[in-house]
Amino acid sequence: MDYQEYQNRIQRGEQMFDAGNMAAALEIFQGLVNSDISDIDKASNCLNVAFIYDKMGNGQQALQWYMRAVQLEKPHCRFESQEALGAYLQQAGRPRDSLKVFESLLPSTHLTEADKVRVRAKIEELKVEANKPQYRRPGQEG
Repeated sequence: MDYQEYQNRIQRGEQMFDAGNMAAALEIFQGLVNSDISDIDKASNCLNVAFIYDKMGNGQQALQWYMRAVQLEKPHCRFESQEALGAYLQQAGRPRDSLKVFESLLPSTHLTEADKVRVRAKIEELKVEANKPQYRRPGQEG
């Protein structure tokens, strides 16, 4: 696929999303993931799909697409999808799982010094969040 066609499809997917046509947006972005574009662009479109599934309330599908994006990026020493996965887990109320994702990033030799500072700060934030006591009313399960 040539670059102009790729850009047109991205734009069309965004238009469908903005118009609330999630099924059409999903079809476009999933089609891009299954096309002949680069793994990095596939990962980016996996994130688009994950975002749409999250907006549709389908957290399980969103999580699967975040994981697919991570797997596409890993061989290329990229980690944007892994950070997005960590942020998604934190937003979903799973700070311990998010913490594990960010802690697994830190030993990576491909992080810049600025990346390390950002990841360490996120780890510290998540440690605080993960260790907050959770108060429950008597009789509430949890």
